[in-house]
Parts: sequence; structure tokens; C-alpha cells
Amino acid sequence: MMRRNKEILCIISIVFMFIGYGNLYAEEKDVYKETIIVGGDNYFPPFEYVDKNGVYKGFNVDILRAIAIEMGIDLDIRPMPWYEAIMALNEREIDAIQGMKYSISRSYLYDFSDPYLVSSQSIFVRSDNSYIVNIEDLEKKKIAIQKNDIAKDVLKNIMDIQIIETENQQMALKKLIKGEVDAYIGNRLTGLYIIQKDGYTKDVKIVGEEINPLNYGIVVNKGNKVLLKMFNEGLMRIKKNGTYDKIYKKWFGEPINPPYAYIKRTLYFSIVVLFFSLFGIFIFYRWNYLLKKEVNKRTQQLKRESLFKEQIINSIFSGLITFNNQGIILSANEKAAYFLDMPIEAFVKKHFKDTVVKEYFYEEDFYEVLQTGKEKMNIEKNINVEGINKVFEYNIYPLVLHEDDVYGITLTFKDITNEKLMKERMIMKDKLESLGRLVAGIAHEIRNPLTSIKAYIELIPYKYDKKEFREKISEDVPKEIERLNSIISNLLEYAKPKVPNKEMVKVHDEILGIIVFFSNQIKKKNIKLICNMKEDLFIYVDKQQFKQIMINFLLNAIEAFEKTENPEICITAEKNGDFAVIIIKDNGCGIASENEKKIFEPFFTTKDNGTGLGLSISYQFIKENGGDITVSSHLETGTKINMILPLFKEKRSTANV
Repeated sequence: MMRRNKEILCIISIVFMFIGYGNLYAEEKDVYKETIIVGGDNYFPPFEYVDKNGVYKGFNVDILRAIAIEMGIDLDIRPMPWYEAIMALNEREIDAIQGMKYSISRSYLYDFSDPYLVSSQSIFVRSDNSYIVNIEDLEKKKIAIQKNDIAKDVLKNIMDIQIIETENQQMALKKLIKGEVDAYIGNRLTGLYIIQKDGYTKDVKIVGEEINPLNYGIVVNKGNKVLLKMFNEGLMRIKKNGTYDKIYKKWFGEPINPPYAYIKRTLYFSIVVLFFSLFGIFIFYRWNYLLKKEVNKRTQQLKRESLFKEQIINSIFSGLITFNNQGIILSANEKAAYFLDMPIEAFVKKHFKDTVVKEYFYEEDFYEVLQTGKEKMNIEKNINVEGINKVFEYNIYPLVLHEDDVYGITLTFKDITNEKLMKERMIMKDKLESLGRLVAGIAHEIRNPLTSIKAYIELIPYKYDKKEFREKISEDVPKEIERLNSIISNLLEYAKPKVPNKEMVKVHDEILGIIVFFSNQIKKKNIKLICNMKEDLFIYVDKQQFKQIMINFLLNAIEAFEKTENPEICITAEKNGDFAVIIIKDNGCGIASENEKKIFEPFFTTKDNGTGLGLSISYQFIKENGGDITVSSHLETGTKINMILPLFKEKRSTANV
């Protein structure tokens, strides 16, 4: 049974194979029965052109007619403008184009026959032109080319070039003669043909090397393998029987061999020159080879490094702009263009005062960095962008060649609007959390003076007649009221949001005022508090931020005494150079070594009900006020916080005002 099934499958496979071959044969027969329509350029001499009598002729035309005769097919060769020929092939109005230069991009659209010629292009300029010598010199110039010519691919990498497209290459060359363009790029042989035919030999010259010499052949639409196979077969036959060589000689000529005596003299002279030059060539050959190899290697390395740096610059989060010392913008990255909402070309090579760039930094900072050579860091500027207020942060760095030679400026800037809003919300959240933790202690502190006042009021009916009592009540009650007012004022000042403003802060008084908030908790936990602070110590910070820093650190210290016997907090403050050193030390539970590096990270907490914002915000405040902080801690031993903040100086205060 299995064997029979296999036999049936084999028979079915053979039937389908014959059907496939039949279809292919039918398709080939159609090619030979039907007229094949072939398009070509109407003026591309000597390859294909319509002469003054209206006859379509040329090298390509003769090649196609020879193939038609050889293969026994009927061809309808139609001249038309080049761009129309390409459109006609794309829209399948014609079956093939008789001559097209190969390119990778074209190979995705068309199938190319075996090549029957190598085609190259050249740069044509006026004879009086002396500044264009190669393709790189075409930057920022007007260039004429034939519409849809492959020259467009050659020019796509040239910066700021203006391309003028014409119907054919003769019209492009005429624009060069008239001075309407700086150069014309086209087929080398076609250009020479037109120049000689129209008498432009004294007006036009060719400069530079031949451009892009590539194969040239017949093209058909992608996938038309039957027609392509027929053209390739015809090309092979006319090359084999000599017809191709005859057509080539007809249109491109045949070199004339020089006389034998001339050849003999030339050969003798060449041998002599070669003999005397061989030794020198042999010596320098390897050296030149190694040098060229090293130069190429270094060139490629520099290109890779340049591309790598460009990619890094464009991938950074901040906008980056460079200036020379005159204020002219030299370069910018893509992020800068994004922030400015305009292409890089719109502001590069212009003075910053003439562009929107001037809105993104303070002009005096720019010139200060130029004069002093010292960078300006983390400067904020409010900018109105299309009716929306945004906050940008920028840094200005000097570009220095020698110690005092500032030759330019680098500006980096970024949009910190959302970051700033988030930071303000985090600060307020931390402040409210700290406030909630302070409420119990503050309530007790408010109750104490109220209890004293109440006691005096209750005794007034009984002791008012006594002079000593009246003196005591007039002395103590105002003190208790003042104490109550001080507690409430400090609480309100802490809770109320303020714009950051650095000022002179007396460390001793400020810390003692903060300790009042914790009096009840200190008594309740029987904490021994030691304060050793210099009374003449003044720092230059934002007062409200300093309060929040101290409250966060003291709250953490007090909460670390859950299982500690003889709890103790020691606060010291003293001067060290231009800074005040404030140390808060406790003998609480301490911090695990794996957590010590994380305590200043946002949202990191080991408490069940903590938010992890307090220490992170305290760290930011210390940095913003020009200070620094270190923490050392051991489990079951305690924690030591070492904080430094800048001292208040009279000159700085005056400058700030």
C-alpha cells in the first residue's frame, strides 16, 4: 500500500513539472510573437539621438537592432526624454530601456542585462574657471544635470549644492555656456560629442578624474526574466559573431597604430628609463606602500572617531552649542535644535544676538567666562516658549588653548521644568511628613505655657491682693506667651513655602530653636542631649532649607533609639577655614553597611511608614547651598553625620544685595 502511494506521488510531481515547463515555454513564445517596445533617450549622442532629419540612431540603437535581427524578434524603439523613458518603464508602457548605467539603487527597481559598455561621467566647467578642480569643489555651487540622471546620486553627499535639472544633456551644457550654472555633470562621451559638434571646444573644459565608471546595459522591469534572458542571449551572439565590434568601431572609432620605427624608438627609450628608474622605484616602493597604508588606516580611524564623537554629542540629553570668542555660533547638536524648535542651519554661523539662542542664557555670563576663563554652572533661566513658562538650566565652559587663551565657549542647556516641579512637590511632601511627626512634640510644648498661664489665672481671685503675686504674674505670663508665640511662629515659618534665598544664619540660635520642636520626644525617651556650638558661628545658606535639613537629621536620630539604653545625641558646630562643620552623632541602632551608600537615594527607606525623601532632599539642599555631607554608621553602635556649610562673609552678602 505504501509503495503504491509513493508511485502515485511521483506521477503527480512529474505532471506538475511538465505543466511548469509548458508555462515557461508559452511565456518565451509570447516574447517572440509580440512586438517588444524599447525606450531610449532622444538626445544622448553618440549612444542614442534623433538627428536633424528625424532619424533615431546611435550606438545603443544599432546594438538593439542587431539583437533583434539575431534573435528574430520585432522591436519598436521609441525616442523620448530620459525622465519620460524611466516613467514609461515604471508604468509598464514600454518593456525595456536600451541603455542605462548600473547603480545599487536602480538594481532594486530593474533587472540589468549583461553589460555591453562601461560608462563614466565627468565634470564640465567653463574654460576660464580655475576654482573647480574636483567634485569636492562643487559645494555651494549651481550644477546642471539631465533630469533623472545618475549624476544626482553622485551629488547627494555634497553640502549646500543647488541642482538644476534639464530635459537632456545638450540643454544642461548650454546653461553652462551661458553662465547660468557653475558646472555640468554628465556622460563623458556625450559631453565631448556635443562640445565638438556645437563648437564649444574653446569655451568648455573637463576637470578632475572620471566619475563613477560603471557597467552599462539594457534594463527591464524587476522579475521579467524571460525578456532579460532573450537580451542576454542576443548580446552574447553579436559579440561572438563580431557584429558588436563593428558597431563599436562605427561609433567610437579604432586607434591608429603608429609606425614600426616609432614603436622601436619608444620601446628602446622606455627600457632605458625603466632600467635607470628600477632601482629607485624598488627602494621607495615598499616605503610608499607602508606610508599609504598607514595614512589610510589613520584616515579611517579619524573618520570613525569623528562619527563616534558626533553620535555621542547628538545622543546626550542636553543641548550643546559652541561659539568662537566673537560670539559666532560654530556648531550645535540635534538636542539643541529640538529645544530651539528650528533646524541647526537656521542659527549656526550667526552671532548669538541675532538668534533665539540669546534667550537661553544671561549675556553677562557669556562675557564673564570669556574674560575670566572660569565656567558658570547650574544657572537657571525662566523662558516663555509659545506662551508657556519653562525653566532651563545651563552651564557655560571656556574653550582654552593655553592657560589664559580662551578661544571660544561651550554652552550646554536642558529643560528642567518638570524636574523642578517634581522637586518642589517632593520637598513639600517631605516637609509635611516631618511636620506630621513633629505635631505630638509641639502640642506638648504649646500645652506647657498654657498650663502655666491657666494656673496663674486660677490663683488671681485668691492672691491678687498680694504684691509679690502681682509682680510674679506680670513677669511670668508675658514670658510664657512669648514662648508660645515663638513656637507657633517657628512652626508657621517652617510650613510656609518660600522662594529659596541665601542669607546669614546664626547656627547656635537656629539649632536651639529647632530643638524646641523635639523637647517632648527627648524627655519621653530620656535622651541625653549634648550641644557644643560656637555662639559666633554664622553660615550663608537658605534659612528654611537649613531648618528642614536639621529637622530631618534630628528626627532620624530620635527614631533610632527604639531599643537603645542610655540614648544620647551630641551636636557640635565649629569653624574650619571658610566652612562651618556641624556634626550630629547618636548611639542609636545604626545603619547596615549595605544600606549606607543608599541612604541619600530618593525613595530608599527601611521604615514601614517612611517615604524615603527626607535624607535625599536634605542632601540636595546641602549641595545647593555649597556644602557637603558624609555619613559613617555601624549597627548597634550609632551614626555620625558630618556636614559642612559655607561661612557667612560680609563681601558675599553685599554682592548678593
